[in-house]
Amino acid sequence: MNQLVENFRKQEWSNQKIYSQWLAQSYYYTSYSTRMLAFAAGWTSSSEQSYYRRSLVHISEEQGHDLIALNDLKQLGESIEKYPEFGSTRALWEGQFYKIQKDPSSLLGYILALEAFAVRTLKEFNHELLKNYPETATRFVKVHADDDPDHVEQALEQIEKCTPEQKKNIMFNFEQTLTMYEFMLTEIKNQAQ
Repeated sequence: MNQLVENFRKQEWSNQKIYSQWLAQSYYYTSYSTRMLAFAAGWTSSSEQSYYRRSLVHISEEQGHDLIALNDLKQLGESIEKYPEFGSTRALWEGQFYKIQKDPSSLLGYILALEAFAVRTLKEFNHELLKNYPETATRFVKVHADDDPDHVEQALEQIEKCTPEQKKNIMFNFEQTLTMYEFMLTEIKNQAQ
């Protein structure tokens, strides 16, 4: 994760095209968050009630986050139509539906990667953004900077209850998610040039 955090911090966030592209790509992958959680809850066995209940609660916590990113983009005077979804963004979220069918708990790797990344970067990132953009265009970052520490703890608590095989799947997904997020960041940088 250290490399991803470092690469994220090196982005030229004062370049509105880069920030707008990041908001757009964030909109695309977060628009599937609640669907993934619902899918995982549906595939969870009746013996895993704790994970099932946590998935349902997490759905309500993530509800509308994609619309916050979309609104921030609009506050910048931008339109989502200007920013099509990258293949790397689609690769970030799309495979999760396959993984969930094999092992619903594997989604915890995706969740932990994104939530831990947010905790490590977004509070500082929000302060940086406010130097260049109005507060009304940084709500997506602020919400995740403020809310995600609890989500990390909750994901770790769920992982502790998993079997060794489930933990292996979770760790594989954690690493894959970080890699795909880094590909997305690279694509954002390349598109801005």
